[in-house]
Amino acid sequence: MLSKANIQHIKSLEHKKFRQEYGEFIMEGRKIVMELINAPGPFRIKKLYLEEGLPGPAMTPEAEYISAKEMERISSQTTPSGALAVVEIPKVPVALPQKGYLYLALDGVRDPGNFGTILRLADWFDIAAVYASPDCVELYNPKTVQSTMGAILRVPVHYTPLAPLLEGCSLPVTGSVLVGGTDINNTHLPSEGMIVLGNESQGISHEVLEHIPVRLYIPAYRRGSESLNVATAAAIICAAFRRNLPPLPTQPDI
Repeated sequence: MLSKANIQHIKSLEHKKFRQEYGEFIMEGRKIVMELINAPGPFRIKKLYLEEGLPGPAMTPEAEYISAKEMERISSQTTPSGALAVVEIPKVPVALPQKGYLYLALDGVRDPGNFGTILRLADWFDIAAVYASPDCVELYNPKTVQSTMGAILRVPVHYTPLAPLLEGCSLPVTGSVLVGGTDINNTHLPSEGMIVLGNESQGISHEVLEHIPVRLYIPAYRRGSESLNVATAAAIICAAFRRNLPPLPTQPDI
């Protein structure tokens, strides 16, 4: 049975202040928790809660079975999935970009859903890592974690000031802009480099824009259309950069 102190501790991790204080965050959902258990990455499970009757990794020493009512009390989901893990926030040094790889840099992306979706796209398009400016939304925000759909386990995210990173980058640097760029459909796109995406409403900051020699825009085909959501733009841009790369073979149905 969960104690009142346990419940309070888990619920406190919904807030950034306490995530930073305890160095922990929550991953919730059957699929993502199973991926977490088998992931070779830096995330260490401190406690795993599974709903009674749910098939799961009973051999995992961190696992504890709790009632459906208790799961409801600790879950942040409207309909709890029955699996919740308390995970240690890893201390991973910022790794500099390397030749032969493609990276994303996010400048002031504030929406958790956008950030998580972009990380999911980075996973799909085999982006080596994502660099985020310090004013981006926190990676361990529950909404961000949920939006990654497990990509948080596979795509490294480094928070660092972008201007000095880009200034010292030996790879081609490109960025997505609304005006003044070249049509992405008519531009040679390298197989390696850094792609910069900006804030949802203000785009790329002037400080960062100074270090972007190649600026791209996605053309609109209807007058009066609103600007693209940053996650939608990321999908179009990543697909464009990968258009000449052979895709993985289709997995046969089992």
